Amino acid sequence: MINMAARVALRAYPPSFRERYGRELEALVEDTGAGPRAVADLLVGALRAWLRPVMPEESAERRRRRMQASIATTWVTWCAALYALPMLHFVLSEEPGLAPDLVWQLLDVAQYAMYGAGLILLVGGLTLLAETSRTGNRTAWRPLVALLPTLPTWLIAPLLLAFASIDPIDRISYLIGALAVLGPAAFLITMAVTPAVAVTRCRPSVKVLRPLALSGVAVALAVTTTAIACAAALTMNTVYTAHLVTMPLLAVTIAASTAALVSSGRGAKAALHKEHPVDLGGDV
Repeated sequence: MINMAARVALRAYPPSFRERYGRELEALVEDTGAGPRAVADLLVGALRAWLRPVMPEESAERRRRRMQASIATTWVTWCAALYALPMLHFVLSEEPGLAPDLVWQLLDVAQYAMYGAGLILLVGGLTLLAETSRTGNRTAWRPLVALLPTLPTWLIAPLLLAFASIDPIDRISYLIGALAVLGPAAFLITMAVTPAVAVTRCRPSVKVLRPLALSGVAVALAVTTTAIACAAALTMNTVYTAHLVTMPLLAVTIAASTAALVSSGRGAKAALHKEHPVDLGGDV
């Protein structure tokens, strides 16, 4: 009998993996047991499966899955870069005058590029929603329900912070302040992950996926501008305390930029691929 933790870990695998290996993996868990170590191994395996999705043997279905994976990946990387921008603005604004004008200009370019990429992703999300609604595959969007528990903490975070600042030494105020920080963080993480999971559960047509996969290149370039702005902020700012915060932001944006460029390139390649007609002249 598989316990709840193991079932959640098994459900964490992408649909393409579960379609191919789900029954075998579930049977293996039933035979070997589902202790804490086994659950941890399942979660690590699920992460690897998302990073390296299993593609079917058929070339047409393989390209469709590749485009889906590319669209989901670019959404996650866009969220990571978008969350880094206001933090970088906050760090540099704490020491006014120490960041050169070039850094602020790069941040402005990155901000506008990210907003433009957000519009592209919004149009793409609405297109996928319309396609899945038309085909009756609305259950694919169930992961978005996970946003509901964390959304209130995002909305009331300013009120919680204001209350916690009244007596920061008090234990209750400390717990409220922690909730005001962790709640929005959970919402942002859920906002980055659940739409990507929903996209991989959909089965839209190649006609719908193709323009979305091609537009992912523009999203990847927008994410790259954020990484460039972070690199400029780190190299042109001499304040040590600013470096302590900027370096993790730079690492996140570089990782997001690399993943976005690689994944969007593969998705665009799959979108531009055309089937060549089979030459039957030699068989006649």
